[in-house]
Order: sequence, then structure tokens, then C-alpha cells
Amino acid sequence: MDAHAMPQGFIEPLEATALHIVQATVEGFMEAFEKGRAANRYLIELNFSLAERVEGIRDYIVAHCRMNQRHDSAYWRDNACNDALSGNLKALMSAWFTGADLTAEIHRLGIGRCYSALSWHCLFAGYGTFPPDDKLVASLEGLDLANMNEIGALMTNHAARFPSRRQALEGLGS
Repeated sequence: MDAHAMPQGFIEPLEATALHIVQATVEGFMEAFEKGRAANRYLIELNFSLAERVEGIRDYIVAHCRMNQRHDSAYWRDNACNDALSGNLKALMSAWFTGADLTAEIHRLGIGRCYSALSWHCLFAGYGTFPPDDKLVASLEGLDLANMNEIGALMTNHAARFPSRRQALEGLGS
């Protein structure tokens, strides 16, 4: 890889991943520059890190498309049949559907930087796909789980600062 050719682009039409890559590039370049005035060694490390992020984003988007359950167009049907998956994504899907420890697989692959184990669990479970009951790993060890009571209190406190829907709609008429 050319030390001066930083991986750039976007994988899907949502701006969030493209913005993430741009931000990571700027931060990484500044860090590389401060370490060694953009010496090849640091640029190579930056390029490797950016390539890993792009591949992680690609796998996450491909997983969404592959797991989709829509049948309303050839696009979605073709994506559901897509077998051109990266080795990492094949390993994750295999771990999920065989009931292996998905968190351990993510750590083994070293791919938890872009999307955490919790994100992958949510992605797979969100499509209602689970391994057979006798293979289901019940352990949530190592997952950074949210405290739902704290989240509920935060949302209640923030919602109290805004008008009700009725008040907001009435305000549009004036």
C-alpha cells in the first residue's frame, strides 16, 4: 500500500459512515504528523487503521443487507442471497448461527473497534434470527450493556423541556 494514498470513500448512501472516515482520517493524520512529521512509517499505520475501519463498515452494511427480510424488489432479494462475504463476516455469521460465543469471535478477529460486540448482537437479533435454542449462548459477559433505568430517566428529563405534541402543533397555526 502506498503510504501516501489514504483509503477514502463511502460504502452506503448514509453520510454517517463517510463522515466517520473523514473524521478518523483527519485525527489520524494529525497524530501521525505530530509523531513523525508524516513519516512513511506513521502514514502506513494510519492507512492500515483506515482500511480496517472501511472493511468493518463494509461488513456491517453487508450484514444488514444480507440479513434483510424484504422481498419487494430484486435489489433486496439479491442482497439476501449474497454469498460474497468477507472472511470476518462469514466467521461472525457462523458464530451467531451455530451458537458460538460471538463476543469471543469478535475479540479473536480483532474487529471490535468499529462496531462493538453489542452492536453485532443487536444487528443479528434485530432481524429476528437466532441459533437453535440448544445452541443459544446465554452469556452476556463482556458486553457493555446500557442501564435502561438511567436511559429512561434521561429521556423523561429531556422530554420535560419540550412542549407536548399538541402544544407544538397548536403553535404552528399562529
